[in-house]
Amino acid sequence: MSLPASAILSRLQSRLKLRHIQALLALAELRSMGRAAQALGMTQPAMSQLVAEMERLIEAPLFLRHSRGVDPTETAQDLLPIARRIVSATEEGAERIALRQRRDGGLVRVGSTAAATGALLDRTLPIFARSHPGVQVQAATLIGQSLDAAFASGEYDIVCCRHREVLPDGWTFVACAEDDLVPVCAPSHPLAGKLHVTRAELGRQTWLQNHVSTVARRAFDDLVAREGWTDVREVHIQTRVALLIWSMLRGSDYVTLVPRSVAMPFLSEGLLSELPTQLGLQLGPLGYLWRPEHAGPATRHFANALAGD
Repeated sequence: MSLPASAILSRLQSRLKLRHIQALLALAELRSMGRAAQALGMTQPAMSQLVAEMERLIEAPLFLRHSRGVDPTETAQDLLPIARRIVSATEEGAERIALRQRRDGGLVRVGSTAAATGALLDRTLPIFARSHPGVQVQAATLIGQSLDAAFASGEYDIVCCRHREVLPDGWTFVACAEDDLVPVCAPSHPLAGKLHVTRAELGRQTWLQNHVSTVARRAFDDLVAREGWTDVREVHIQTRVALLIWSMLRGSDYVTLVPRSVAMPFLSEGLLSELPTQLGLQLGPLGYLWRPEHAGPATRHFANALAGD
């Protein structure tokens, strides 16, 4: 009779050790008791003992032994993703603790939308790395629902994004940059060298379309309706990744409507061109959300850098 999930969970929570997890991962990768034991700096009997303890906990075999070594069972395969997350979280936690204990540095965990990355992090991070070499910044991209979840998860000290009408409890917004929507294309596009591009000319282009949930997509749909464009040609590949937008525009005759902030790093390097058309599509300001009362010295230094102080 198989164990119920609640019993397995109780046993794992009370008796499973990190050493067991390391043994599971090493064996799954190396497929040899001897090599896995050597990799973890233990004897082969000790490795066998760890496996036997895990198998008793869940009352199921984890590895099939044969003359060439071992192979993970389906049960072991089910455990491997969990084991990898546990080891990764443990390693990250150890690094964070060590960084916080350093007197000359610290850790700042930053989450950022694509727009805020282009307008704020692109210019701030290189300068900050030189001026505060003892501070480690961990930056992650936030897209869609992951932005809303960032405020409750406790994973970030600073969240760079556009101004929100309703601020999360305890978070303060600091505006850093204005933003608007602009049509962009590759520098080789036939319209890129013109002094002025009419809206009628824009309507005849082939458009790389934005994701349906983005402000750029809603603004584009409104622009089509307002200008009376008919039979608009579209490329049906949608992405919020700035690098992929550039990849699609590069060497093509496509045009796309994006926040200036998203295109800014590519515009400044001459990799994209902004078409000279006044659309007047203003967006809310970009900046960062943080909790000043919870901010340590490293976070305060980074906040000041974002604000240009």
